[in-house]
Amino acid sequence: MQPVITTRLKKQIKSLPSKPGIYIFKDGQNKDLYIGKAANLKSRVNSYLKTEDSRIRRMVESAQTLKHLVASSDIEALILESQYIKARKPMFNIMLRDDKQYFYVGFSKDKFPRIFLTHQPTSKKGYIGPFTDGNALKTTLRYLRGIFPYCTCTQKHNNYCLNYHIGKCPGFCCLKNPEITSKGRSEYKKSANAVKSVLSGKKLSLIKKLEKEMISQAKADKFEEAIKTRTKLERLQRIFENARLINEFKSLEDVLNSLKNSIGLDRVPQRIEAYDISNIQGQNATGSMIVFENGRPNKNEYRKFKIRTVWQASDTDMLKEVLFRRFNHPEWPLPDLIIIDGGKGQLSVAASITGKLEIATVALTKNAGHKGEKITISNNKSINLSEMPEETRNLILAIDAEAHRFAISYYRKLHRNILR
Repeated sequence: MQPVITTRLKKQIKSLPSKPGIYIFKDGQNKDLYIGKAANLKSRVNSYLKTEDSRIRRMVESAQTLKHLVASSDIEALILESQYIKARKPMFNIMLRDDKQYFYVGFSKDKFPRIFLTHQPTSKKGYIGPFTDGNALKTTLRYLRGIFPYCTCTQKHNNYCLNYHIGKCPGFCCLKNPEITSKGRSEYKKSANAVKSVLSGKKLSLIKKLEKEMISQAKADKFEEAIKTRTKLERLQRIFENARLINEFKSLEDVLNSLKNSIGLDRVPQRIEAYDISNIQGQNATGSMIVFENGRPNKNEYRKFKIRTVWQASDTDMLKEVLFRRFNHPEWPLPDLIIIDGGKGQLSVAASITGKLEIATVALTKNAGHKGEKITISNNKSINLSEMPEETRNLILAIDAEAHRFAISYYRKLHRNILR
């Protein structure tokens, strides 16, 4: 049963942008009921209209208006949400998620402070939060640590840790007998303070501080230091410009389950293989096989095929060759789903190779603009992509685009070799 909401609230939800940000449900007295974040405001808030959770339905039915703030990225949305929840303490945030489910970032009182996550801060001082999304927070810290290295080692040791060698730890901070310069102490403190500034929502002041520092270093002819500071600035700004660092709206498990239901599979596809043929008038024709496992590309499993059939062969014949050669490798894991370019003809050819293996296969048909339009499944039933959930449609298109990219890259490599 869908929640009963006001016409005004429906209009406000309908007008939400498909951008990252935070949303605030308010009651008739303009008091905050619930504050949340989203990678896609429209999709996220629309999901509340189909909820079966009685507590969320009660919250939505209590709301009279909806406000939102657009963020530059998922990370900024995460930080904005934390600030707003901390300052306003909305009633339903407390009801739907008790304090033990919130995440806080702690800074230890060591000489070189460690940065860690906890559900239960011992005091409000020295901790930043609350954050509702642990995975998003961990991702954010991972990016920040690559720019501003800090220590996470729980014990002192004699040799430099692995994180030091990959640029995520200054190194001296966790040695038993370190040789530490005053500059090293200062740099570590600046890194820890930079992480604290970003998570506290002081990104702009940090950027200004780094810009000022870079200019000062350049004027003092400390060009190497100025370049390092500039690199930190660029990487920090890149994080906040990338609006898809964290996919918060739906987990990949949900998307794969939706894919299963959309095309009538017997089980959730854990391994998906997609094939693409690339050729110009049959010359240097190539085939590609790319693999997605649990919704993510596994490039270690990608395979290239240089077409051996005569050059007059059709794309369908080439596809048949690629599939035949692929399934002559019993040591390769079998897929749960195969996606190929084309229509009924290509699907029929694929079925002649994979039929005995009982592998679900679909053909993706494209329009005149070479964009995916519909898929054909084994019983020749066609499904328009526009009828599928957005996340499922995007996954299919992403897999197909990756197969095409991989095939083209191999074709171009062969073509360059001939021209040399």
